[in-house]
Amino acid sequence: MKLQQEFYKLPLTFDVERLKQEVEQFTDKDWTAHHENFKGNSAIPLIAVNGEFNNEFKGEMLPTPALDKCDYIKQVIASFGEVIGRSRLMRLAPGAEVPLHSDINYHWYKRVRIHIPITTEPSVEFHCGDKSVHMAAGECWIFDSWKYHRVVNASENYRVHLVIDIAGSSRFWELINEHSAISQNNYTHNNNVKFIPYSPKNLSDFITEKNNFPIIMQPAEIELLSKDLLAEVDLYKNNSAEEVALFRKLLTNFYLDWRELWAQFGYEKLGWPKYHKLREQLMQHIASLNDSVKVDDTTSATTILIHLILGPSMSTELIKTRNQSAPSATASATTKPPSAHLSRNSDCHCGSGKKFKHCHGQLN
Repeated sequence: MKLQQEFYKLPLTFDVERLKQEVEQFTDKDWTAHHENFKGNSAIPLIAVNGEFNNEFKGEMLPTPALDKCDYIKQVIASFGEVIGRSRLMRLAPGAEVPLHSDINYHWYKRVRIHIPITTEPSVEFHCGDKSVHMAAGECWIFDSWKYHRVVNASENYRVHLVIDIAGSSRFWELINEHSAISQNNYTHNNNVKFIPYSPKNLSDFITEKNNFPIIMQPAEIELLSKDLLAEVDLYKNNSAEEVALFRKLLTNFYLDWRELWAQFGYEKLGWPKYHKLREQLMQHIASLNDSVKVDDTTSATTILIHLILGPSMSTELIKTRNQSAPSATASATTKPPSAHLSRNSDCHCGSGKKFKHCHGQLN
């Protein structure tokens, strides 16, 4: 999520020793390698799609068996009073890095990641934009994930963070706004910091995300995301005015035509191939601009378009788990609903005729 500054330190602290005890019960076999093969990066899913050990973003988020072993971590998660999304323990090996990257996909656009360090050393540094901090054990931080960021573990020990994903209620953002006056170079709190202790009697109740991706994205959201992307493109002054004008025209035509399809089909399966064809047409027309229209020196606007809008605009693989909340999605069904557990080599659910890994699997 884009924030007004790179880092915010929340006025909360946690019982580090208790957190360490709960982490130490896991063995190396419990830690899974990073899904993008970042060297030295591993994780234990605590809240994940269907409560399973996966790296998915789409679908109902539920506690995993690993979280059931962690009474205090459950209390920490519950202490925020938020609807909780994809959350996990994240481990960084000695001498390893989280490489420089920016979170430009749909999941992160309006979602923030809370970091609570559990094991760390002063030589572990979190870099975001042109700022860097050391997040000390037991503290609580958020950061601007839209900016390029990386983490360096220059210590001889594993760094372990508890990370909690939320969209954020008004209560959460009021907490952040109260501390927005903290200098970008000084994250010392001027207010009282609340300590969240372990309590054997705490029931640790919290709510998890049920709806996080649209089956078919509604036209108003397509238009909003498109205009936000166009605003980013306009801010980058090295773009060609002629190519920006073409990019704007193609994207504007796309969300206008999407609105027309929505008026006819809504969620209905009869419209799925038409929505998908519209996406493919945009991809074909915009391919020539991939290397020339950018939002900064290194990020193509087309890359953001794919991960922020085109891929997430259709998540019809979720139809089985969401048919009660989108009744019109099955009103005119003429095909069998896709499996909720498609493999990457399955035929894509959208009707394109391609394998999932070359269609929706590639876009997402």
